[in-house]
Amino acid sequence: MRRAFIVPLAGVAAIAATSPATAETTARDWLERMTRSLASLHYDGLFIHTAGSQSESMRIVHRTVDGRSVERLVSLDRSGREIVRTPEEVHFYLPDRRVVLVEPRSDDGSLLKALPAPGPQLDALYTLETSPGHRLLRRDVQIVDIRPRDGYRYGYRLWLDADTAMPLRSDVLDAEARTVESIQFTKLEIGEDVSAR
Repeated sequence: MRRAFIVPLAGVAAIAATSPATAETTARDWLERMTRSLASLHYDGLFIHTAGSQSESMRIVHRTVDGRSVERLVSLDRSGREIVRTPEEVHFYLPDRRVVLVEPRSDDGSLLKALPAPGPQLDALYTLETSPGHRLLRRDVQIVDIRPRDGYRYGYRLWLDADTAMPLRSDVLDAEARTVESIQFTKLEIGEDVSAR
């Protein structure tokens, strides 16, 4: 079962601020922190999304307004595609097709909708494991491996920022642990001073 990795952006409610990691932090804890961070932190980043032989550079700006996320996702290729998610609507700008679409927003949004969320279903379908990782973007990282219990679904490997649990890199893996889809930040700023533009 192949899942869309980036678009549409949708999915997780903002809960609480992230907490610092401890030696006893489990893989489930890391995923819960990641989910909170994606929904509640202010961040501005550049990333490369790769699927098979195709890759695309994109920028995302995420902020929260009154506890609800506002996102802007811009393709950095020549198409000029852009998605803007306000608390009420999603705006799709497709200048290469001369199309603008506006739809009601039905979720609280996140960068990586397709990543498995912690819960009973995840535990039933996957095994979770953590290991230390090499630094990315001059940040210490924690690796979380999400391995399917059967041969019918993809696995995941996440490189999470040790301080915020933001995913700096995420790979979708096939049954032989080969990467079939990947997203990796090449630049990431996190903090209250992140501009909406």
